[in-house]
Amino acid sequence: MIYHVFVGTYASSGDEALHWMTFDAEGGTLKKAGGIKGIDRPSYLALHPRLDIVYAVSETEQGNVAAFRFDVSSGEMEEINRRPTDGVWPCHLALSPDGRELYVVNYGTGTFAVYPVGEDGSIGEKQWQWAHEGRSVRDDRQERSHPHSIWNIPGTGEWLVPDLGTDNLYLYRRSRASAPLALHSVTPSKPGAGPRHAAFHPRLPIVYVIEELTSTITAYALERANGRLNALQTVATLPDDYSGENTCAHIQMTRDGNYLFGSNRGHDSIAVFRVEENGLLAPSGTFHTGGRTPRNFTVVDGSPYLLAANQDSDNLVVFRLSDDGSLEMTGTKAVVAKPSCIVVKPV
Repeated sequence: MIYHVFVGTYASSGDEALHWMTFDAEGGTLKKAGGIKGIDRPSYLALHPRLDIVYAVSETEQGNVAAFRFDVSSGEMEEINRRPTDGVWPCHLALSPDGRELYVVNYGTGTFAVYPVGEDGSIGEKQWQWAHEGRSVRDDRQERSHPHSIWNIPGTGEWLVPDLGTDNLYLYRRSRASAPLALHSVTPSKPGAGPRHAAFHPRLPIVYVIEELTSTITAYALERANGRLNALQTVATLPDDYSGENTCAHIQMTRDGNYLFGSNRGHDSIAVFRVEENGLLAPSGTFHTGGRTPRNFTVVDGSPYLLAANQDSDNLVVFRLSDDGSLEMTGTKAVVAKPSCIVVKPV
């Protein structure tokens, strides 16, 4: 199978900062398809569920979110439009499952917002915005709210927002379709943990949250009826004998729910966990990513591959997933300046 691969980066608007590649899962090869200039630091991306459109934040003090159409026949990309995020350092975005709403998180100002998405994929004017208040125990990273991502809870209209600055997980619900989200529950994580990204078990009501500052992953049971999260287990992403600096970044689960992966920046590795029948995690090893600072990675659904983005060594590295969840470098790499996010879509 062939996949579209889009790569967001921390490159400047004068460079081709948003890249488009194709990935051949039969041979495990990457090939350049296109790209576009004109957007500064498109650090995180999201794909429209139906249209050939990719969305990107511009992670700057001014803060923007933009929509880009990609033409499969010509290999060209064009900007549809962009909107201000009315916040500093937007770092994450997500589309509703029906593709009609776009949610954007502003790390620097402790806010997130929703935008309507038109039938053509264009971004409408901001509809609603929410703000978090408070802080946690670290003066250097938790002096105020820093929401780091927003995730739709599968099969629901609910959204989960991990906030690195306040050490809280915020769960939002809607009372009716036309109403804005309302805060439903707040779950504290361990002080100083810094919750960042989340992944959901495909069958069990369990959410896994990777904690940037303590290099840990916590599994939570999600009580669907009342929206509460109850901590079940916390595991380390680092080997016991590692004593260097490290921060965690991304987390993802295989579609079958058998393995969970988390990235380490400092140790420069992917931590692998086997997922037991009850949803708890068993460590299966750590695997070097073939570069420095793996800010993001993606498991390519329907194939035995994982693609890792090493921000500080300017490369993408292709790994083969073994049946036991271990990772093996295939030898395929691609040069990309300051890669920070990878999203894939079958051709």
